[in-house]
This record gives sequence, C-alpha cells and structure tokens, in this order.
Amino acid sequence: MLRGFPAARVVREKLSELLRYAALAGCVYVLASQWAHHSSGPKEGSRAAGFDLPLVGEAGRISLASQKGKSVVMEVFASWCSVCKRSSPGLVEAWRAHRHDNVTFLAVSVDEDTAAARRTKADWNIPFDVAIDDGSVAKGYRISLLPTLIYIDERGMVRHASAGATSRSDLEAWIAER
Repeated sequence: MLRGFPAARVVREKLSELLRYAALAGCVYVLASQWAHHSSGPKEGSRAAGFDLPLVGEAGRISLASQKGKSVVMEVFASWCSVCKRSSPGLVEAWRAHRHDNVTFLAVSVDEDTAAARRTKADWNIPFDVAIDDGSVAKGYRISLLPTLIYIDERGMVRHASAGATSRSDLEAWIAER
C-alpha cells in the first residue's frame, strides 16, 4: 500500500496540473473570442466618423454625409484577406435582399493599390460601391482586424461593429432594427 501512495500522488498532481492548463486555455479562448469581435471598429453607440473617399472602377466619390437619412452597411476589407473573400458572398446576398430599401452597402478597401481593389470588386462580383481608403476610415473607425463590418443608422450613429466574418443572420438582425 505504501508503494502505491507515491504513484497516486503523482497522478493527482498531474491531473491537477492538467485541470489548471485546461482552465487557463478556456479563459484564453473566451478572452480571444471577445477580443476578436470587439477589438476592431468603432464603439457601438458612438457618432460615425465622416469620410469622403474615391470610388473604385468609376468616377466619383462617396461620403458619409451624402448618405444622410440612410443606413450604411460598411465592410472594411483587403484584396489579400481570405476571411474577407469568404464573407463577401453573404454581403452580396444581403445587398440583393435590401437594395431597394433605404440602406447603402459600401466596401472600403485598405489596399494601397487601387488596381488590386478594382480586381477584387470584379473577381468577388461585388455589385455595390467599393471605395479606396485614404486612411480616414482605418483611423476614424479604429480598424485593426479585417474584415470589420460596421452598421451605421440613419442618424449617423454606429449601431454595430464586428471583426471577422459576420453571419448573414446577424447582419439581417442589424438591418431589421431600423
């Protein structure tokens, strides 16, 4: 019996250590999940930062001021971002469902190369406006992760912001709040 005691103690110590690591991993996972969805983008409930950006593939510009009285669904993306590419079809579907509503869909590319943004608009079949960020959106909206999806209401207030691929059902719920 004395012989089994040290082995039992070692097993208890190893089990205790394993449980501590599992608890730590769980905490890291929860914090990382929360951080990923709330670390990029403006604070919900804040006034949306103004912007005036050149459009890709056509003459003209788009500004937040020109959207007064409309909701704006704005995704900040880059051509090289694989998550951005995967989320694009859901955004296009939402645009199709709401294109006749009082909602503007806008994609803002943080690519430094306008040609890359133009190719992305064509390759990803984005039917709504794509603009090139001059730095004002990335800075004004505190973008640190791509894609970041921002929903601005008719009064120019940020209602929702989410980093990573936002589900179509979440986006539909945001739009339905109007």
